[in-house]
Amino acid sequence: MLRFLRRRLYHKRITPAALSNGESQRDGVSFRFLVMIRVVLVLLAGLIALGRWYFIDVSENYMVGFPSPRTYTARVTTRFVDRTLTNEARNTAADQIVNVRVRNRRATQLVLERIAALKNEGNLSFAPPRLEEIVADLPDDVRETVIHTAVEIAERNYDRSSTRTEQRNMIWDNLRNVDLPQSDKNIIVQLLDTLLVPTVIDDNEMVELLREEVAANIPSFTRDIQIGNTLIQQGQMVTPDMAVLLRENGYPDAAIPWKHVGFVMMVTFAWSIWFIWEGLNQETPLARKEWLFVVAMILIYWIAQNVPSRWDYDSMAIVALAGWTFLGLPRMFAFHVVLGGGLIGYILGFPGINAMIAVGCIICEVAAGSSFFFMKDVSSRIRIWANVFTLGICLMATSFFVRWGLGMPMPFTSFLAQWSFRGFLPADGILFNVLLGAALSVGWSSVVVAFISLWEYIFDIISPLRLLELSHPSQPLLKRLQLEAPGTYHHTVTISTLAEAVADRLDMNGLLVKAGAYYHDIGKLKRPHYFVENQPFGDNIHDRLTAASSARMILSHVPDGLKLADEYKLPGRIKDFIAEHHGKTSLNYFYHKAVMADKEAGGDGSSVDSDDFCYAGPAPQSPETALLMLADSIEAALKSLKNPLFGRTELEHLVEDIINSKIMSGQFVNVDFTLKDINAIKNAVVDVLMSMYHTREIKPLQRDEDNAAQAAADA
Repeated sequence: MLRFLRRRLYHKRITPAALSNGESQRDGVSFRFLVMIRVVLVLLAGLIALGRWYFIDVSENYMVGFPSPRTYTARVTTRFVDRTLTNEARNTAADQIVNVRVRNRRATQLVLERIAALKNEGNLSFAPPRLEEIVADLPDDVRETVIHTAVEIAERNYDRSSTRTEQRNMIWDNLRNVDLPQSDKNIIVQLLDTLLVPTVIDDNEMVELLREEVAANIPSFTRDIQIGNTLIQQGQMVTPDMAVLLRENGYPDAAIPWKHVGFVMMVTFAWSIWFIWEGLNQETPLARKEWLFVVAMILIYWIAQNVPSRWDYDSMAIVALAGWTFLGLPRMFAFHVVLGGGLIGYILGFPGINAMIAVGCIICEVAAGSSFFFMKDVSSRIRIWANVFTLGICLMATSFFVRWGLGMPMPFTSFLAQWSFRGFLPADGILFNVLLGAALSVGWSSVVVAFISLWEYIFDIISPLRLLELSHPSQPLLKRLQLEAPGTYHHTVTISTLAEAVADRLDMNGLLVKAGAYYHDIGKLKRPHYFVENQPFGDNIHDRLTAASSARMILSHVPDGLKLADEYKLPGRIKDFIAEHHGKTSLNYFYHKAVMADKEAGGDGSSVDSDDFCYAGPAPQSPETALLMLADSIEAALKSLKNPLFGRTELEHLVEDIINSKIMSGQFVNVDFTLKDINAIKNAVVDVLMSMYHTREIKPLQRDEDNAAQAAADA
């Protein structure tokens, strides 16, 4: 990819020495310069993200385990699982499980066998001999009662004790309500103490499993939080669960956002490749200052979008970015700058707020697309202001609609609540949002108009306003043309009328073509009398000069014009018309005259260098300068005709011959004209010429059109 970009760059590249080499007079850009532009944009994005963290997040954002620095409200409707309450309920239920006991099978079997033997047979073999004698000496009824009571207590409690102490306590608890003499109770206690053994044991592992099962059966405590509801009060301790909830609502914590910074830088890097690619594919290459203009406008937009976003407000600075770029750059290139740069601005301004980034994505798409319409007809400052204002209203309405569709609050609802405006405004804040949206549109449209002239001066961009000013007859250079070279001035007016009309029909930049036509021949101010349109009738100074001298005088009007352009600080795009309107064409008339003179002097004409009779160029680099070259040649051809042309067919032949001559001489190699474009230009030129010269009556054309084409090539 980089290798292909490098090839593409050097295909379009314009070097600083282009003027002397006949390539171009504009500042060139190198591959290294564009790499630097990309690096600067990526670093700026990272620095803005880190700057936001340092100046805003550190002092205003929360940290887990510390009191909340402010009150946070919900930005989106959220179903919150209160893990703290859930954990408390589950721990309480688990604490109810104190112990788990399991039977000792062998001990239980032994006890059951003893109970059965005592109950059925009166077997006292388990008892000590002395105790067995005491029981045997009891009267029959007493002995029967003692054994029956012992069996009854044993059957009821044989599996309830895990220690001897617990067993004895259990026996005495059961005998407390038995109506027997104490002596008999003592005998029963001794019998049970020897009959029973602890039959249960504590199982700690089973205790933990049971606690986990009980806790898992407790459902989670959830609550729905509506937009605008309080998430956490100022001063309240921020728990890990609350931090999760705040992050889900787009509130970053005070930790360094390395992930966000890295993401923004990677997105900016990818986008920079995209929009630089588009810049290289423009019909007219961008100069260094125009690339710097792009970087400056993006930086201003990113900062303007970030500063108010600390209060969760959308500054709508995308209006200014769209206005400035569409006024000062090619529209298709401006589209990519607004779309990509605008979205990155929303990512920088609202980190973590996915809903706001979604709104910003749609706003950027609408801004980039609708600016083609709003920035098309800009014939005055008030018209520019009105169009930018309308763009702002359109974007604000888009924001309202998207927020309504996504269930988000209106842009300035939190501002409304914070400053207690609800006392005199409707509770929903619609009126307030409409008024503030209109105020922002007024503000940004005024800023666009106020600063566009400053950007023109600093970055040498050329907006419609500057083109209108340059085309006004009161401009110093045009006033000089009117006074010092009136023929040339009349020529430029005719050319500008023709070229602008054709450009408008072909959807080119008619204002640029018109302004370029006004200044393309200003170099003739240095020696106006050397050009036929400024010579008195019948007095041609070239009749007294050698062909080489005449050629030098005529060819010099291009470098002389560029010097005047620098002196009067004309924009680089206007200088293009001065340098390129003749391309690398040759003064064939004077060349052939020099060859004939050399032959008359005894030579063979080979000593005459044809390069001395060619313009330095470069060939036209844009459709606009190519169109001016055609208009200039066609106008010169029409003037040189002995018999004027009126029929459409005759005009078509003349225009077609001139176009073909330019193509064959390689003047359009740097312009992406297709055959369809050439045919459209020919038809448009003929239509405009027919409307300009439709009142004359003419004789049939002989071969004057051939002479006219040759004269146009010599012009």
